[in-house]
Amino acid sequence: IAITMMALPLLRFFDLANIVMLFLLGTVLVALKLGRGPAALAAVLNVAAFDFFFVPPRLSFTVSDVQYVLTFVVMLVVGLLTGQLTAGLRFQARIASSRERRAQSLFELTRDLSAALLQTQVTELGEAAVRRNFGGLARVLAVDANDQLMLPGDSPVGFDANVADWVFRNHQPAGLATATLSAQTWHYVPLKAPMRVRGVLALQPVQPRWLLIPEQVQQLDTLGRQIAIAFERVHYVDVAQRALVQMESEKLRNVLLAAISHDVR
Repeated sequence: IAITMMALPLLRFFDLANIVMLFLLGTVLVALKLGRGPAALAAVLNVAAFDFFFVPPRLSFTVSDVQYVLTFVVMLVVGLLTGQLTAGLRFQARIASSRERRAQSLFELTRDLSAALLQTQVTELGEAAVRRNFGGLARVLAVDANDQLMLPGDSPVGFDANVADWVFRNHQPAGLATATLSAQTWHYVPLKAPMRVRGVLALQPVQPRWLLIPEQVQQLDTLGRQIAIAFERVHYVDVAQRALVQMESEKLRNVLLAAISHDVR
């Protein structure tokens, strides 16, 4: 409608071939803004508007000159092809932008986790990163000193501790968008580190269909691996610190025993 209203006053100054160019430009603009479907619809409507308002006899779909039929066909084909190509470029640009955002998110999470020294820090950073990528609610569950899954005290609505424990023990995902307990509203994945499973990541995304997109699933798996590796690093740091404290205690004990033995002699 906008192209038609703009072109009507120009009919006195331009040939019909130039008016056709305006309609093709409109198809390109629609493709850039709205995508393939609207661009195809715009191409069809542009042909109809050009025929009705500009081709003699005007205000009628009757065509007095058969040559205009070829014009309509070429106009429609060029409009559809141009719209499809433009929409394809727009889609590829969106994909590239989305990949860039995911890579940036992973970089920021890796950087932050590298400075974490406590399980609680890893948990908070992991949950924040998952929420930034998927929205909704997220829970990162770690294991205690006895290698038991620590369940949250304030379980959100729909969160099932039994499913989380099953995922931890069986090392398999479950819940939403999986083949196991798919009726759940939460998605549960094990946090697999190089040595062992270090916890469970539970997610209730804003859009459940995101978990059906391979790139989104891969992003979630990568986030989970980064969190699991951070948990394992923190675990071994804690083990090393305890070993160091024990060694220092042994040294102090030996010094004290030697001093007591010297005093007795």
